[in-house]
Amino acid sequence: MKKDIIPHNSAEILSALREINPFWVNKEWPDFPQIRRYPFYSAVNYLEEIGSQRALFLKGFRGVGKSTLLRQIGNWLRDERKVEAKNIIYVDFEKRPLRQIPWKAWFNVWEKELKPAEGHIYFLLDEIQYADDWAQEVRSMLVNTRYRIVATGSAAAEIQTVLDQEVRRWISLPVPALLFYEYLLIFHSNTNAYLENEILKGRSFFQEGMLDAAVVNRISDNLKELFKSYLLHGGFPEIAKVNLNLTDAQRLLADVVDKALYQDMRTQFSRQDIENLERLFEYICRNPGVLLDKSKVSGMLQVSRPTTARYVKALEDGDFICSLNNQNRAGKKTLKAKPKVYPADASLRNSFLGRTEEVLLQSEEMGHIVEGAVAAHLSAYTQAEGGQIGYWRKKDNEEIDFIYKGTDSKYWVIESKYGQSNAKWLRALEKWPISEKERVSVCFLVNRDNADAKERTPLKELKCPLHVIPAPVFLYLLSRELWIKANKKITDKNPTTGALTGKAEIEGSTNITAGSTGIKVTKKST
Repeated sequence: MKKDIIPHNSAEILSALREINPFWVNKEWPDFPQIRRYPFYSAVNYLEEIGSQRALFLKGFRGVGKSTLLRQIGNWLRDERKVEAKNIIYVDFEKRPLRQIPWKAWFNVWEKELKPAEGHIYFLLDEIQYADDWAQEVRSMLVNTRYRIVATGSAAAEIQTVLDQEVRRWISLPVPALLFYEYLLIFHSNTNAYLENEILKGRSFFQEGMLDAAVVNRISDNLKELFKSYLLHGGFPEIAKVNLNLTDAQRLLADVVDKALYQDMRTQFSRQDIENLERLFEYICRNPGVLLDKSKVSGMLQVSRPTTARYVKALEDGDFICSLNNQNRAGKKTLKAKPKVYPADASLRNSFLGRTEEVLLQSEEMGHIVEGAVAAHLSAYTQAEGGQIGYWRKKDNEEIDFIYKGTDSKYWVIESKYGQSNAKWLRALEKWPISEKERVSVCFLVNRDNADAKERTPLKELKCPLHVIPAPVFLYLLSRELWIKANKKITDKNPTTGALTGKAEIEGSTNITAGSTGIKVTKKST
């Protein structure tokens, strides 16, 4: 249904556009974050590669920082790509009065009043689902070879339908909740600077081999308490930055969930459907890593299996959950196997269930929480770097938590045992096919403590090391590696444009001195 349009004259529309595009008059957005997350580098890399016939969509849960990322792209275009400011237009469709203004009205005013210069024109379209006929309007704009379009949106089910139908016109880029390294980089810069300068000293985790036990222990000692805070309320930038107490932070996160369900889903689902989606999400939050039996869930919700499958897809599309498939030989999916399902972010899960600091003392539940955090980080790594992520399970319940197959066809094997025995996992490794063992590059046993941080050989048949590593260290180093790689791609492509290196970016955000070691991004491949 079309919105009721309130008449606006050209002067009102221009004033609204100027207010949200301060760089047109050499001003900056107020309280604008300078730290760039890894999806920023992925986004600008895509932006330089895609042609005029495809738009870029930044996809993620409410509150993960998509709008900030969009504005950072605008600043990068102006400051580092030297694009004329009037050739960059940011439109926030969630806010009035632009929410009530027809697409062609603001477009015509911008084109007439600002008179864009030659070259590409960049449209940064925030919360695009609030614009009438947005898919059709974007489709018509892509005909113009000068236009480059980047969009965000929160009505996940509705938007995903368009993205699925128009795959040739859109590139979808996931923007997850904050990864652990990003959380430290943004909100605990002093700790991060210390780790970079005094401990890591430029070493790159997966590129240059595993760190020794002494280094792992030192990193772990600095991360223990911050890791707890991250699990409870650290995944969402706008909430983490205000340093709220846990109760207030979780209240705000609960509000985010309510909006994502009852506002963003309402165009695709009935009220009863949304209540069932909430029940299903609660079930997954209470049972992270559950092998999702759609027959069981159908009975629990009293709906059909196709409806259950639709609910699961909606939660996946909405970035509430992430799913892993069982992998058979050669890393192929076992289609008949049940998916292994996790909440997409630990802090989202804990706030939804109202978990307090006491959860940190509950060994079994912390095991589930940490396993979910590992799943989220590995999923983010896979989405950014390519490859496949899944689990492996035999009928006798022998299981390997995570198997990552990289684009080089080599495997990582990861088991999350936060304070639990590893004996059962080692038995599962023995039953894993030999042909796949020969391609394994590294095994990780992610545990609670740093006392056991060392390298071992798990099996004679498995020709790779087994690294026993505390969960905070594993997540920190994995997400750090992802951040460096994303930064490196755009820096290597444009070495003379002013794009920041990993070293420069970190120095600018953590007060590292110019002469410090920082991060050395090498040409060495993984």
